[in-house]
Amino acid sequence: MTEDELQTRVIANIRTLRKKRGLSQERLADKADISRQMMNDIEGRRRWLTKGTIVKLANALEVDVYEFFIPAAGESDSAKEVYDAITQKLVRQVKEAVDQALAQLSVSHPGER
Repeated sequence: MTEDELQTRVIANIRTLRKKRGLSQERLADKADISRQMMNDIEGRRRWLTKGTIVKLANALEVDVYEFFIPAAGESDSAKEVYDAITQKLVRQVKEAVDQALAQLSVSHPGER
């Protein structure tokens, strides 16, 4: 990953989170205690984020900082494929665990319902 790709990812995630919360750039800037121009420059890729600004934006959006670095949903087909594969595996493992727990309950309490 290049620095440019990282910047694109972080900005896309900030924008997505901002819109999910129904916030304008101006409102997010106010909540994060940064200038409105800075917020505009960040989303316009004219300014890169400092550590302090990242923390302020995460707090204003009420998310953990790591959420800015997660691949965006439409970022790449391969990221979506990996996400789908992990999701399918987790669902399968949870289903197996539930089935095992239910089987153990029926063995330890036969005839009870």
